[in-house]
Amino acid sequence: MKRNKAWTAIALPVMVASAVLITAPSASAAPAHTFTSVGEMSSSIHSCKGDGRAGVTNARTPVHTGPSAGATVTQYLPAGRTVHWYYECISDAGNIWYEITGKLDEGGTSNGRFIYSGYFS
Repeated sequence: MKRNKAWTAIALPVMVASAVLITAPSASAAPAHTFTSVGEMSSSIHSCKGDGRAGVTNARTPVHTGPSAGATVTQYLPAGRTVHWYYECISDAGNIWYEITGKLDEGGTSNGRFIYSGYFS
């Protein structure tokens, strides 16, 4: 019995944190408008539009600070992970990237994180 209580004390917060990461974004989470060549990131983003879809990663997936393979990688997600995104962005190179934190704004600043669309099935 003591082992079950200890397991619950550790596992429950982990399960709650995991649920928060994969919960679908609300309908109001991303604005419905489209950004074109936004501020500081105009050299890498051609346009972005609000998008509330999700996908499953098909390989170990790098999460970047911007929509570019050259942007800093902040973490990796495992294959088979369900990821919800807020924006679909097209880079100047014509590649589709997904912004997964909902932190892209009209001023061109972003604390968001981006995943290349090729990592989804």
